[in-house]
Amino acid sequence: MIGLMGMLFASLRQALGYGANTQAIALRRGIGSIDYFDRYMVFGIPDDDLPEHTFDTALQQLADGAPGTEADELLLRLRDDTQRITRRIQYKRAAGTPLPVAAILEAAAQQYGHLTATPQGAFGLFTADRAMDFLTRDLLADLAEPDRPAILKTMAQTPDGAVLAARTLQRVANRNDSDHTRAAATRDWISEARSLISSEIATHIAPAASRPVDELTELEITLLWAWRHTASEATRTWINQQLDETWTPLGLLAVLLPPDRAPFPLIDSDTLQGLDALIGLEALYSRLGPLLNAPAAEPSSSPDEHQARILQALREHRGNTPGSR
Repeated sequence: MIGLMGMLFASLRQALGYGANTQAIALRRGIGSIDYFDRYMVFGIPDDDLPEHTFDTALQQLADGAPGTEADELLLRLRDDTQRITRRIQYKRAAGTPLPVAAILEAAAQQYGHLTATPQGAFGLFTADRAMDFLTRDLLADLAEPDRPAILKTMAQTPDGAVLAARTLQRVANRNDSDHTRAAATRDWISEARSLISSEIATHIAPAASRPVDELTELEITLLWAWRHTASEATRTWINQQLDETWTPLGLLAVLLPPDRAPFPLIDSDTLQGLDALIGLEALYSRLGPLLNAPAAEPSSSPDEHQARILQALREHRGNTPGSR
């Protein structure tokens, strides 16, 4: 009986000392899959589930460019039940089922930023946007390389979509970077895609220049961080122009760096690399020179504790940054 249960449930099979293929269980819609367990308990399709026929019809409607009730339902669930829907699309990929890749990528960009699904997994680390990031990375890789820049540009036509497009491109490009023998054509499509996405981000972020730095929205902050992956030189130029005109460097850092990163340090090596891409470390240290050279105040006694901690973290890193002394 234990052996039989192990065949049905991957976690029990692993506890027995055997390997387990969770994807195989999902592909056969087995009871051991998180996405199909409920069907066995209610002897039917639960109200919060999407029947296979409806799911397949929705995909076909997206492929035909003629959305109907089923496609609308799928897109709604992509927003509200993201992890399960993205997994089920991945199951289709694994089974070799043809998918309307471009249509799904466009839909993902439209829904991104409006996802309401609750986090899943250990410590709630598998968030809805993370699930979408993984799906779009794999789907983009399924497209022929010459077709990728155009779809990424379409995805980037909204601010949320631009964030997803930049993240998707970065993940696919990093995967290609691991292959040192990649062809020049691969480098060409990546360069083209970066330029197209960068142009869209520049359009989305332009209105922020007319407002004080502390009025940047969360989406605009995310766009700035994403922009560095597509055109760091353009990002540096734009940000330094704002710093020359109205923004203050410490005020910008205060909105770029979240105050609560525990248990992680406020600024680490990855953060420094990001700031270098966004602003340029030498330029940043130069702009903050008088503040960095002033005696450090106790963060708890500072009028702005967060800014005081940023300055202290930069002081600690400045001596270890080449060219910053």
